[in-house]
Order: sequence, then structure tokens, then C-alpha cells
Amino acid sequence: MNDHITFNPLRLAVLAAVLTLLTFGCSTTTPRVVEVSSRTRLQDVGPADEKAFFGYDQASRFRYQPQDLSIEDQREEFYVRWTPGSVSLVKFEYRQVAKAATVFEKTYTPNGDVAYLFEVRREDFRAGGSVSAWRVTLWNGDQLVAEKKSFLW
Repeated sequence: MNDHITFNPLRLAVLAAVLTLLTFGCSTTTPRVVEVSSRTRLQDVGPADEKAFFGYDQASRFRYQPQDLSIEDQREEFYVRWTPGSVSLVKFEYRQVAKAATVFEKTYTPNGDVAYLFEVRREDFRAGGSVSAWRVTLWNGDQLVAEKKSFLW
């Protein structure tokens, strides 16, 4: 009885390539910015909520007139979500309409979490206006590991 196994070098190379792709290609631990969404808050009720809940409710007699937020509370919010939770720094850089030549920066040091709300508010919002372009970068120490940017960046 002959119980020896012969290895075909081509089959071995294909098997190694498949295992490498499965190990690294399908990894979910590769850092990436999953989502960046924004909204501008100028009133205490957003336009979508006003239409959905307050503006066209014919059955109810309840009416609410949205109020302008104070200058201190007006803002533009950027909800940023990333993966994995092991990054050491999230950096949000942005340009504003009234100060297009200047790049502003806000940073956040996560403690295992994977989302944060960056806000441009108060004097920054009033003097610079709306954000015209943004970039979010993820860092591990001093190494850039992921980036997502707006079309105009």
C-alpha cells in the first residue's frame, strides 16, 4: 500500500492565494470612515420634522410655529461613524464659504466608540458661514489609516 501524497505546485499556489484573500481581503478590521452626514440647525424644529409632524396635520388642532435658534445655538452638525473602535484619533477638517482659503480642524479621541458629532457653531458658524468642503481622517498614533472627503475637498 502506497500512502504518500504528492503536491501539485500550481494547486498549492492557488490554495495559498485563496487563503490570503480570505484572510486579508474580507477583513472587517481595516479602518475606514463608514458615514459622514450633515445638517444645519437654524430652528428648534427641522424642516423635515415640521412637515412630517407639525405643518400638515389636519386632524389635530395642535399647531407649532418653529422658533429660530439663538445665534449661540445655530450650528452645522456632522455625524461621523467609523470602524473599528481601535483608532486613536479622528480628525475633522473643513472649509467654510466665507473663509474659503482657511482650513479649520476639530479632533476627537475615541475610547472604543465608533461615532461622534462634530459641530461648527457660535462665532465659528456665524463668521464663516456654511461648511463648503470637509475631510475626515482616522489615525493610529501618527499614522494615517483611513480618509473620506467631500466632493469639493
